[in-house]
Amino acid sequence: MNTHDTITNTEAVTGTVDIVLAGARGHGRWHLENIRRLQDKGIVRLAGICELTPLTGEEIPDGLGTPEQSADFGALLDSTGARIAVICTPIPTHTDLALAAAERGVHVLLEKPPAPSYAEFRRMADGVAAAGIACQIGFQSLGSHAVPAIRRLIEEGAIGEVTGIGGAGAWARAESYYRRAPWAGKRRMNGVDVIDGALTNPLAHAVATALALADASRAEDVTRIETELQRANDIESDDTSCVRVTTASGLRVTVAVTLCAEDPGDPYVVVHGDRGRITYWYKQDRVLLQRAGHGPEEYEYGLTDLLENLVGHLTDGDELLVAPEATGAFMKVVEAIRLAPDPAPLPASAWRLLPDEERRVVPGIDGLVAAAADSLALYSELGADWARPHEANEVST
Repeated sequence: MNTHDTITNTEAVTGTVDIVLAGARGHGRWHLENIRRLQDKGIVRLAGICELTPLTGEEIPDGLGTPEQSADFGALLDSTGARIAVICTPIPTHTDLALAAAERGVHVLLEKPPAPSYAEFRRMADGVAAAGIACQIGFQSLGSHAVPAIRRLIEEGAIGEVTGIGGAGAWARAESYYRRAPWAGKRRMNGVDVIDGALTNPLAHAVATALALADASRAEDVTRIETELQRANDIESDDTSCVRVTTASGLRVTVAVTLCAEDPGDPYVVVHGDRGRITYWYKQDRVLLQRAGHGPEEYEYGLTDLLENLVGHLTDGDELLVAPEATGAFMKVVEAIRLAPDPAPLPASAWRLLPDEERRVVPGIDGLVAAAADSLALYSELGADWARPHEANEVST
């Protein structure tokens, strides 16, 4: 896992750390509960909530008191004197909010994806670096102790020479998922990039984790990106897509995902070696090692919470787990998807509606997702009749 030097040009943070949460509904509710957990441990205090419409008392978990609320993020940081801002707002707002915190010397936990374009990512990453603040990107799977453990297995030669890395995500989302927010399922809104697709948002962890296990987390570690973007739902972005990344070392990383699974399951990343394989179910922190001459070995690992790690970085000098530069390769993938032609709508014959669940399903997609992760092939190369070869788009970086 990438590690980074402790910040040096801000004063040491001591005692309980005050936090402002920007975006407390939707996924922000998870952050509220996590902040409450850390507040119960005496590590942090929720000083403020930034929302366009203030939360009601019923929306604030018991034990968090009555934090100050405002729709003005900068003013809230000023009035609370918070040392950390957790930013869980629409993707196009991430860069400006992170920079607003940075100019006040406030450290940041920024939800993934960090930005909707590589240019916005660079503006954010360069700005926080210049300000000297710590910025953690919210790829929680990279806080798993399984990641360094897998890296050690690879380095020890447990599966021989690594031949490639696959990622698979077969999830299901109801049609209402794309109505949860004005930006949901959009590639652009009001002329601004959003890029809310399956690979870049709900299953972004599969991409970021696969790249991390390939030791290719930084922008310069990626040389070629091929994408195939499709959609069964009536949206702008992809819901059934795959990407193949070639790293600077020549390794291939293929991640295939869908939000239209027939039988949804936990996403995973698989490291292929010439003498075995390692499968990592990152939501479970579970690892399966299969290698020649041995029986299968299964392990479960703990997880370091990224907000807790950020606090430890500020108070005790702990190594920051997911600094912006450790997500540069992921952002190159986001940029390739942004530059690709709009996702191709699947023909009506390629999907069906499950009325009871109000969601669209692509028959056979579960097997294709698994086959792509297993073979490192794209959908078109696996013979999917709705993914024609000319629909693969390639970007050299």
